[in-house]
Amino acid sequence: MSKVRALLSKRVVDGYRTIHDGIVIYADGKIQAVGSQKTTPIPEGAEVVDCGNNVISPGLIDIHIHGCKGEFAMYSLEWTKQLSDFVAKFGTTSILPTVSTADGVRYAYELMELQKKEGYTGAAIPGSHMEGPFLSPKNLPGRPEVDKDLLPPTIEKFDEFWEASHGTIKMVDIGIDQPGAFELTRYMRDKGVVVSIAHSKSGYDLMMEAMEHGVTHATHLYNVMTGLHHRRPGITGACLSNDMINCELICDTLHVHPAAMEIAIRCKGFDRLAMITDLGMGGLPDGDYPKANGTIIEVKDGIARLKGSDPSQDNTMAGSCITQNVGVKNVHKLLGHALHDAFRMATISPAKMMKIDSFTGSLEVGKDADIVVWDDDFNALETIVKGTTVYKA
Repeated sequence: MSKVRALLSKRVVDGYRTIHDGIVIYADGKIQAVGSQKTTPIPEGAEVVDCGNNVISPGLIDIHIHGCKGEFAMYSLEWTKQLSDFVAKFGTTSILPTVSTADGVRYAYELMELQKKEGYTGAAIPGSHMEGPFLSPKNLPGRPEVDKDLLPPTIEKFDEFWEASHGTIKMVDIGIDQPGAFELTRYMRDKGVVVSIAHSKSGYDLMMEAMEHGVTHATHLYNVMTGLHHRRPGITGACLSNDMINCELICDTLHVHPAAMEIAIRCKGFDRLAMITDLGMGGLPDGDYPKANGTIIEVKDGIARLKGSDPSQDNTMAGSCITQNVGVKNVHKLLGHALHDAFRMATISPAKMMKIDSFTGSLEVGKDADIVVWDDDFNALETIVKGTTVYKA
């Protein structure tokens, strides 16, 4: 048995609640005990670390994340690993690399296997998320390159991706208005893949029909979908008003206004919202950055946008620069929600949506030791993945 480690803190968030004067004990990559310091004995010989008033929580889980420093996971194994290592510095311990190609899902699988064999240096990879190529076109004026890699949704094409991933794809986004979308939705649903509405100008009625075929998730709620109007509820209205749908939410206050964040929380609750980043350009200074598909992304004042686009035009943001800890901070400090509720959106809720909650997402006995220690400003002081410290400030 590896050395037992006991982390003490005045504030331990287990994924559902805050334990005051709490303790987390782990060994051999697994959590051995969680509870009050008064009632939880520390094994003899354990390394005891008193974290004081710093918060201990489950590691964050990002189910929609493309890359960092302008280098996207789907283009190489090296960049997939770079992303895994980068986000660990900000308290994220599991990610679904978000890609749109067979190579992309293959790199995610390869890193997953490498981590199992060689150990962890960053966030764990439990699978991948495909945002594309089965999306509806954005049809941005003068920007045909944005849609050039889209493909019609077909079972045959999906099977190519599924084979390349060795059956590890967790979620696939789909434009519900595309011919063949519902047939593919049913096929993927039966394989256990979560099917998500994304990038569609469809309305409320078609979204309700899509739910009947197996769409149970909404990619980056509000963004690149029809909005809520009192006579035209749109996809947004269908998602906000139906408990069948789980939703992603980018909590940077840029993609989604704080008031809209609050509306989502009040409509969906913390259990049906997954805090995501849509990260692609984090870690870069302001400037222009070309992408492989011919587009140029401009980073300015923390916003990534298609170069030359009108900021007032919808659908021109190109991923984000936010790291997940900033979203937790915004929900807690800006919106005023309880610490454990803010963490829930980024830990156990996405874990349940992706069906990985049996081993991660909360501090519970028998689960993987995916743990983070935070200061009061939500900076990660120590990030632990499967019992291995992969980052320490």
